[in-house]
Amino acid sequence: MQNIIKNIFILLLIIPLTQLYAQSSISDSLFNFHQSRMNINESAMLVLGGWAAANILVGTYGNFKSGGEARYFHQFNAMWNVVNLGIAAFGYFNAVNSDPSSMTNLEIVKDYNSLQNFLLLNAGLDAAYIMTGFYLKERSKNSSGAARLRGYGNSLLLQGGFLLLFDVWLFFIHQSNANINLYPHLESFLAGGVGVGMNLKL
Repeated sequence: MQNIIKNIFILLLIIPLTQLYAQSSISDSLFNFHQSRMNINESAMLVLGGWAAANILVGTYGNFKSGGEARYFHQFNAMWNVVNLGIAAFGYFNAVNSDPSSMTNLEIVKDYNSLQNFLLLNAGLDAAYIMTGFYLKERSKNSSGAARLRGYGNSLLLQGGFLLLFDVWLFFIHQSNANINLYPHLESFLAGGVGVGMNLKL
C-alpha cells in the first residue's frame, strides 16, 4: 500500500513537470521561429528599400535629363517607388521593434499565416501590374499619347516583375523557415503538449 501511494505521488509530480518542460520547449521553438522571421523581414525590407531608393534617384535624374518615352519611364519609376520606400520603412521598423515575448504562441502562428496570405495576395497584384503594363503598351499603338503609355507600361513591367520575384522569394524563404522551426513542433503545440507514457510497477 505504501508503494502504491508512493508511485501515485511520483506520477502526479512527474507528469506536470514533464508537461511544463514540453510547453517550455515548444514556446522556445516558436520564439526562435518568430525571431528568425523578423530577421528575414528586416533583410527583405532593406532590399526593398534599396530598390526603391535607387529607382527614386535614377528616376528623378532621368525625368529631367531624358525626353519622350524614356522620360515617362523614369518618371513613373520614381513616383511608384516613393510608395515602396514607405512600405519598406514601415516594415523594417515593425520587424526591428517586434517583441516575441509579448505574443502568445497562437498569436505567433496566426501572424505567420497572415503574412504568408498577404504575400500570396501581393503576388496576384504584381501579376496584375505586369498585365496592365502590357495593356498600356498595346494601347499606345493607337493613341496620340503613345510615348507616355509606352513609358508607363515599361515601368509597370519592370516594377511588377521585381515585386513578383520579391514577394515569391520572400514567401518561400518564410516557408523554409517554418519547415525547420515551426512545423516540426506545431502538432505538439496544438495538442497542448506531448503525451507522457510511463510504466510504473504498482
